[in-house]
Amino acid sequence: MIKKYTTTVKAEVFDGSEEMRSRYPIRYFPKSDWLSEHWVLDIPIPYDSFPYPANLFKGQVLVTRPDGTVVNMDPYDFGKLFPEAEK
Repeated sequence: MIKKYTTTVKAEVFDGSEEMRSRYPIRYFPKSDWLSEHWVLDIPIPYDSFPYPANLFKGQVLVTRPDGTVVNMDPYDFGKLFPEAEK
């Protein structure tokens, strides 16, 4: 049986700014000799004290779920999952 769900989520495109890093659980790693600058989104794992470090890239969508957890999504996947979302 297929079930249909309706929910409200907050979504924002990640731009790498310091202001966005201050509002979300994001760790920033500056450019070094062997790595380019990159970001990691700390996603909490149920029943674990350590978060899952998910790679985060500029242009990905940060989605805040109703329970307050933040996940990152590819813009294409977000558009397919939430076609009614404002562009």
